[in-house]
Amino acid sequence: MGFDAIATAILMSAVVLTVAYVLVSGNSFLAEETIEGYKEIAHNSLRRLQSDVEIIAVSYEHPNLVVYLKNVGSTKFESFSAFDLIVYGKSDSEVFVSDYLRANFEILSELINPGIFDPQETARVNSNIDLARGNYTVLICTPNAICDSYEFYVGGGLNGREHP
Repeated sequence: MGFDAIATAILMSAVVLTVAYVLVSGNSFLAEETIEGYKEIAHNSLRRLQSDVEIIAVSYEHPNLVVYLKNVGSTKFESFSAFDLIVYGKSDSEVFVSDYLRANFEILSELINPGIFDPQETARVNSNIDLARGNYTVLICTPNAICDSYEFYVGGGLNGREHP
């Protein structure tokens, strides 16, 4: 066996070791990135589980819709800008309504952190919408896509108050 055969064997061994190192380090990187992705998904899911709001009451006096909302989860909301307010339903004359509304949110019972919607605090949501007599549902969703709905009736005898 000559020197060139020994040099070739050493060179081939170095190439095999380099390729093996690249594959192992690539797999390690892929596994690490996958774990980080799963951690982020788990964190977001946990954040969603800790968020919850509840609509306490709804009143409607043409054209003012007032919704009382309570933060019953453990998530603090620094702003109401990403909250969604939707009203949908059907009037007695069979006209379907589905409106995404702009609303003014006001925290009624500040327990701590002024200006932040903390757990166990109550807020009032004011909006304007023209609703005919009928059954409607108001839907409020948080930025974490946690929603609560409340059915109410608009009619003459109840003066637009919540459903009996």
